[in-house]
Amino acid sequence: MQTGGFDETQTAYSAGDPRALIGQIRRWGPAGPAYEVIGLDGAGNAEVEVIYSGERIVCPVAEVVEDPLAETIP
Repeated sequence: MQTGGFDETQTAYSAGDPRALIGQIRRWGPAGPAYEVIGLDGAGNAEVEVIYSGERIVCPVAEVVEDPLAETIP
């Protein structure tokens, strides 16, 4: 878990390159749990890890880009 804030590379997503999502910390909705994007499967899905539980989930990249970047954790 990061403690010193977010790196500049974690603040933007280029629609042309979904690999830019990897390493970003996002949140499901404005108050949902935070998760980190840890990989892409090449089929339009992202593997994410929920910060608190460590649970890994696969979800569509299109949904990930709709989620806001997490400004703080928790």
